[in-house]
Amino acid sequence: MLGMGSGVELYVGRCKKEEKMNITMEQLGELIAQAKSGRVTRELLQAFLRNPHGHNGKGEYPVTVDYGKTIEEMIAAGRYDWKNGDINSKNFSVMGKGTVETKLELVHLNKAASTKEVETYLEANGLRAATLEELLEFGATYPNIQREFPIVAIGSFWVVPDGDRSVPYLDRFGSRRALSLCWGDDDWDDVCRFLAVRK
Repeated sequence: MLGMGSGVELYVGRCKKEEKMNITMEQLGELIAQAKSGRVTRELLQAFLRNPHGHNGKGEYPVTVDYGKTIEEMIAAGRYDWKNGDINSKNFSVMGKGTVETKLELVHLNKAASTKEVETYLEANGLRAATLEELLEFGATYPNIQREFPIVAIGSFWVVPDGDRSVPYLDRFGSRRALSLCWGDDDWDDVCRFLAVRK
C-alpha cells in the first residue's frame, strides 16, 4: 500500500521485514547465566518464543496514553525520522480524556485483507481497532517493532478532500522509522500487523 499526504508529501511503504541479526555466543552465555540464576524460567522463555515482542508473555504491550497531550506532542514523543504532515491536530482530534493505562495487541492475519475484513476479524475475536493516540504511544514505547513490519491503527482515519479514508500506520524505510498514512480502502499487505485492544 502507499502512504500518502495531500499531494505534497508522498511516502511509499515497503512493507518489508527487517533482516534478522545473528545471536552471538556472548548473548547465549548471558541467557544461560540468567537461567542458572533463576531469573529466566522455562515458562518465560517459552512465552518469549511464542511472541518475541510481547513484554508480559501474553502478547500484550502495556502503554499509558496521556490524552492531555496534543497530537503534535504525541508525535514528538515518538522521535520518528519521517512523519506525514497530514497527521496533525487539524485532521485528527484527540478523542480520550485523562491518562489511561491499556494493553495493546498486534494482530497478524497472514494474508492480504481489506479494512472491512480486518474489522470483522477483530470484532469476532473480542477486539477493537486501536486509535491514532494508542498507535503513537505504542510507537514511543516500543520504537523498534515497526522496523520489522508495518503497524496499522484502523480505529482512526482522516477523510481527505476527495472522500477517501486515510489510515495512520508505523513503518520503516531502511533503518529509519516513519509515521505515515495509507489509503484505507485498498487491501492491506500480508506483512501488516493491526494494533488492537481487547474489549
